[in-house]
Amino acid sequence: MKGKELESSITFLPFGSHTKSLDFLEVWYTAYNYKSFEIAAFNNSYNDLTVALFYKREIEVIEKLSFIYSFGVMYGYGGKLKDVAGIPFRNTFVFNGDVNPIAGIIFDYRIVKKVSIQLNVSPVVIVYGARFIL
Repeated sequence: MKGKELESSITFLPFGSHTKSLDFLEVWYTAYNYKSFEIAAFNNSYNDLTVALFYKREIEVIEKLSFIYSFGVMYGYGGKLKDVAGIPFRNTFVFNGDVNPIAGIIFDYRIVKKVSIQLNVSPVVIVYGARFIL
């Protein structure tokens, strides 16, 4: 796959917004990443706990700025995503069940050696916070 393996890290992205309404969300996305595999938990838009498993790759854009892409599966929406406009393939079996796919892109800016700030973008949500390199 294109890009390099991520450094092991802990990510904390407490806030976000929907891309259409720009409302303020308390997401509390918390994750542990080990060699590009990430396990995460967050508060979804329905105020339910959601857990996810990702695979991520990093592409350096300039010295301190990287582009990270991710894909995986999540559990916690209970089929509610089939009614959310803006999600690709929402009217298919892919989003009718409890386990759903998830993908996104992340802009990661390293502010010091072991800390970066992140902006995580998925089809309907933007989430932001920090990543702490272990």
